[in-house]
Amino acid sequence: MSDITFSPDQKARMVSKIKAYFDEELQQDIGGFEAEFLIDFFAKELGPHFYNLGNL
Repeated sequence: MSDITFSPDQKARMVSKIKAYFDEELQQDIGGFEAEFLIDFFAKELGPHFYNLGNL
């Protein structure tokens, strides 16, 4: 399976959502850089599992 990639616009929207989630649910301030690392981690480590579920 190839790497999961996102357009700059997609990534910016995801960063915004992650930052909002951390603020609202965890009362934690997270920067854009940290949010991008989370996106990359989830795409690499969890993405294949979701992909495989879609192929059942």
